[in-house]
Amino acid sequence: MSTFPDQLRQYGGVPVGMGRLSEIFNAGNIWFVDYDNGSSANEGTRPNWAFDIPSTAVSAASKEGIIYIRPRTSLTCADVYYSDNITVPVTKPHLQFIGCGAGTIPGYRSSAQLRVSTTTSPLFTIHASGVVIENLHLNTTDATTGAGLVVEANRTSTYPGAVSLQMRNNRILARTTDNTAIQMGSCQYSIIEDNLFLDCPRAIHLEATYGSPQSNIVRRNIFSGLASVRDCDIFVTMTDINSRGHVIAHNIFADDKPASASARYQVFIDFSSPSTNSSTGIICGNYFASDNTGHGTDGFGPTGSEANIPASWLVVGNFYQGIGDAAPYGIVTPDVAA
Repeated sequence: MSTFPDQLRQYGGVPVGMGRLSEIFNAGNIWFVDYDNGSSANEGTRPNWAFDIPSTAVSAASKEGIIYIRPRTSLTCADVYYSDNITVPVTKPHLQFIGCGAGTIPGYRSSAQLRVSTTTSPLFTIHASGVVIENLHLNTTDATTGAGLVVEANRTSTYPGAVSLQMRNNRILARTTDNTAIQMGSCQYSIIEDNLFLDCPRAIHLEATYGSPQSNIVRRNIFSGLASVRDCDIFVTMTDINSRGHVIAHNIFADDKPASASARYQVFIDFSSPSTNSSTGIICGNYFASDNTGHGTDGFGPTGSEANIPASWLVVGNFYQGIGDAAPYGIVTPDVAA
């Protein structure tokens, strides 16, 4: 009690969130957001004196701050949410945004749901390093329209520190035609894991915007939704040999192969110009909602119709639905050996 006097809340004397080791060093830099009971005029330092929207908490926080976001709920079970556009400035690295909904994956109406306020801007714009976004329902749509990215983390000459993004255990929707949910431009050392993507035309875009992206991990995510809405679950536009060390592992591509009417990609994974791509990485342990045999131009490789993958990437231990008793029994065999 003497060590953390300001962290004793109305929970029987239990310090809030002490399961996070980072809180040991963060007395005075832990913030609470509660739209229905909070206010921008509050101090934001206690659950019963919370801010109303996350961007207000960002303004109050300093680097390494932790922001807890309470779900909005309705007595009629209506779909209620926060409307906001959140920018993490370069001067505030290692901010954490933590949704406080129940369950292991955020439910559609039982989680802290964030939607864009200004539809032409991303929900999250990341300029700082080490940002954590966890246990939230992120959505660019409303009843009729929506635009902009869910999360944009682009490393540029102005923001060279936009790296080490961590996104885990989120429910992510981006239904707008030709929209991208998570755009990582030259973002390095980032982890996108245990998220559920629904109806995203492009769920994740790994690209080179400033220097070479390296060591990004995309693992244990579920990509799902209508095939007519999805165009490419993972889109990769990295070409130089210094774009290396990437891992796409143990993801589940749960619904039919993307077949968006835009007809731009229509595959689970697409690499820009795979025949000349020199980036390196591994695609392993993934499950594809496909009954394709995985051979020739009908499968997985530089000209594959299921996943368009360059020969510079290893393709190891991936699976689709096998047909009958004939080999390869549902094991993806890349068209061109790496």
